[in-house]
Amino acid sequence: MGLVFHKLVQRDLRIVLSYYEEEGGSALADRFFRELDVLVHEIESHPARFRKVAGKLRRADLKRFPYHLLFTEGANGIRVLVLRHHRRNPRFGMQRR
Repeated sequence: MGLVFHKLVQRDLRIVLSYYEEEGGSALADRFFRELDVLVHEIESHPARFRKVAGKLRRADLKRFPYHLLFTEGANGIRVLVLRHHRRNPRFGMQRR
């Protein structure tokens, strides 16, 4: 099963990494990226272990950072739709498909 990212997830990631780079330096930004990478591999390996939030939409939380990924699982694989802060408007990214 493949894993595909919505084209705007890269923009979401750049914004987060830029923030952590400015606020805490490159070491903090690197820790965020490494944790995100681990989460992506967990989603790819066991997508059903993450809770459903609406229809086929699932949420995967990072452990040490207040961010999560929203993704769907279908016949064509897994599609990551958004990287979002926990306090971000819950509608942010919901129109992405």
